[in-house]
Amino acid sequence: MKPLISLVLLLLAACTAPGQRAPDPEQQAPDFGKPGESGYHLLMAEIALQRDLPALAATEYLRAARISEDPDVARRATRIASAYGTPEEALEAARRWAALAPDETGPRRFLVRSYLAAGDLERAVAELAFLRAAAADAERPFLPLLPLASEAQDRAAALAAMAAVVAEYPQDPSGAYVHAFLALRAGEVALAQAEAERALALDPRWSDAAVLYARAVAAEGRVDDALDWLAERPDADERELQLERAVMLMAAGRGAEARALLEEVIVDHPADADALRALGYLEYYEGEAEASRRAFTALLATGKYTDDALFYLGGIAEQEGEVEEAARLYSRISGGEHLVTAQVRLALAMFRMGRPELAVNHLALFAQRNPDAAVELGAARAELLLRLELADDALAVYDEILARHPDETVIRYARGLLHARLAHVEEAIADFEHIVARHPDDPSALNALGFTLTDMTDRHEEAYPLIRRALELEPDDPAILDSMGWVLFKLGRAEEALPYVERSWELQRDPEIAAHLGEILWSLGRTEAARDVWLDAIVEFPGSEVLLDTMGRLDP
Repeated sequence: MKPLISLVLLLLAACTAPGQRAPDPEQQAPDFGKPGESGYHLLMAEIALQRDLPALAATEYLRAARISEDPDVARRATRIASAYGTPEEALEAARRWAALAPDETGPRRFLVRSYLAAGDLERAVAELAFLRAAAADAERPFLPLLPLASEAQDRAAALAAMAAVVAEYPQDPSGAYVHAFLALRAGEVALAQAEAERALALDPRWSDAAVLYARAVAAEGRVDDALDWLAERPDADERELQLERAVMLMAAGRGAEARALLEEVIVDHPADADALRALGYLEYYEGEAEASRRAFTALLATGKYTDDALFYLGGIAEQEGEVEEAARLYSRISGGEHLVTAQVRLALAMFRMGRPELAVNHLALFAQRNPDAAVELGAARAELLLRLELADDALAVYDEILARHPDETVIRYARGLLHARLAHVEEAIADFEHIVARHPDDPSALNALGFTLTDMTDRHEEAYPLIRRALELEPDDPAILDSMGWVLFKLGRAEEALPYVERSWELQRDPEIAAHLGEILWSLGRTEAARDVWLDAIVEFPGSEVLLDTMGRLDP
């Protein structure tokens, strides 16, 4: 902070430099105050943003919000802290905003998200109840609450919180609908069906409720019943229900029937964006590239779902080897559910075009501007750096992500594997132990920890129960079978180890498995069998270091 403060002081001091007449008071720089005053911390926050220090900006905005009585300061602090600060900072800022603007719904929406993320159902219910009461005059007052609950990672918690509020409004069909939607999302199919049926009883002409009921029936495995029910409704010829039937047919693998239904809609409504999009999806996933291209090109002409059309047209271009065209299409995507994936694919296209540094920088810059996607984009950036053999840089990316998201399992697992690859044994073990502590029945984490202990330490007795538990959870996983054989071998039980590694080699042709199998055979005196395995594998994996090392060590 000292250099930043010094810069500000120098700029302000320039107005009264020696030898110059002091300016008129109206021309003097404003008094931004001192530490502990709102204006000072707001200035520091803005400077931090300009200097690309968003985490510091979040902290400074929160300090300003604690002091200021202006709800706009708290609002700004909430938004910056949610994007760049810690969850605790974002929660404190939102609470301050709610205290300063008790009638506004904005802070309450932030609070719902924060409380659901923290598993604080009691407070989440209170905020949802406030929002429902505030929307009393809306036509379907529960619908604005649905995005808040459906974004929650803990689906059961979101369902429970919403159920408590819905129970207070038994005659509101939108409450029954939202309850059904969240129940279906949480896998509570019977509840979803019952609540969708209740929504229809309260509002029989609501087509969205009819669609949701049919989806709940289909989720039970009764796709034909759901299709028949939709077809028998008085409004069955409405395009919304026709489209839903087509989508259901697609999901059931009945592409020809879905295509016929969609084409029927398009004949009646040639510029129907929903039908064109669904037809484009169908043709794309059935491998009909040219038909898919036609549908998505027609969709572009409607001006709707533009980002979807560009994404799939980019995918078609990639499949056909048109890398530059794919990059051009991906670069035009400005929003929607495919935005982040499009940036990753754009970066990969840059990589393939011989611009790896540009690809890495693109992902870094986009993550900076879109902090909600920082995890996924960071993972992609680290993968590109590893392809460039910049392992230390990739490790720094993982470190940066985990500093803000310490429980992001996929990133921690990837970092653990990289630590193991770099022979950072204690760091790898610490990452895998962290995951196992939070997810004790995760077979991949159990196996990774067990194998690392087996292969890189002498803690074989500790490794064995971890791998055994992983094998109980995934008995046919070749990596876990190999680990079980390897730990038994390290424990001096080579005869017991052999069937596990033989089975692993049958399931997956991998040079490390071949190296282990050959070494176990060699230890049992079956040297010719070991050589046969190694020679067979080295033909398939001629540059494998683990194979060459094992062969050179045992059979020089």
